[in-house]
Amino acid sequence: SDGEIGRVQGLVIDSDSHRVTHVLLQEGHLWGRKDVAIPIGAVTNVTDGIRLNLSKQQVQDLPAVDIDHPSREPAESATVA
Repeated sequence: SDGEIGRVQGLVIDSDSHRVTHVLLQEGHLWGRKDVAIPIGAVTNVTDGIRLNLSKQQVQDLPAVDIDHPSREPAESATVA
């Protein structure tokens, strides 16, 4: 475990299947924060926080996403919950 990586900001839900496709996470510290979309397949546990099968470095390497514009999220037809 790499420890705490960030804070959950929301979920991306596919509007056709109504399934969660990504977890939106604000990662980083005060001077280097960014929002990233974690594929739901990377979530291994949701007890006492969300556990991922990704390292802290892998999360940091994910591209930034704009959580204020759901149409630009990883799933083309998605909404943010």
